[in-house]
Amino acid sequence: MKLLTPKQKVVLQAIKKFFAENGKMPTIRELKQETAKLGLKFKSLRSVFLYLNALEEKGFIKRSSRDKGIEVIDHAKKNFITVPVLGMANAGRPTFFAEQNVEGYLKISKKLIKSKDIFAISVSGDSMNLSKIHGKKIRENDFILVDPRVKNFNNGDKVLTVIDGLATVKVFKKIDNQMIGLFPESTNKKHQPIYLTPSDDFIINGKVIDVLNG
Repeated sequence: MKLLTPKQKVVLQAIKKFFAENGKMPTIRELKQETAKLGLKFKSLRSVFLYLNALEEKGFIKRSSRDKGIEVIDHAKKNFITVPVLGMANAGRPTFFAEQNVEGYLKISKKLIKSKDIFAISVSGDSMNLSKIHGKKIRENDFILVDPRVKNFNNGDKVLTVIDGLATVKVFKKIDNQMIGLFPESTNKKHQPIYLTPSDDFIINGKVIDVLNG
């Protein structure tokens, strides 16, 4: 994305200001008047056209053939992914019901995540306070990012698991062909492993790929 000159910034500001105050995009004449209020006075309407052309070429606006067809492009939407927060998972005993209800949204840079399928969970409890992802500990009230597309898990993966309708975050380990273990990594010795077989009521919802410390 190319940078704007000072005068181009004024024109873009005038467009946004007019729309915020009037609920519609300005005509060329109205834009000329609006920029004058901001200290940029054009001698002709053609000069306004030229600045609109420059803003469009640099990707800050988009125009159509219809009247007042100016659309300001929100670059924040291009640079961020909106990630749903699906409630809370217990990083202790599995004591919180894991409903797939969206409780809010996080805006996360595309430099950090690439997929729109990722969801976030708020962490409750201390059974994973020694566990790290990318060098960051999983602490209470942090957000973990979960990739539900991962179906094959390796020993040591941090996973979000729903057991009898209750969500928990633990470290995955395959014990044998008939058993897996979910292990805490905690300073609190009260937390114990959970052992599961295929006949148990559980589902691994995905792999924890990152943690957002509060």
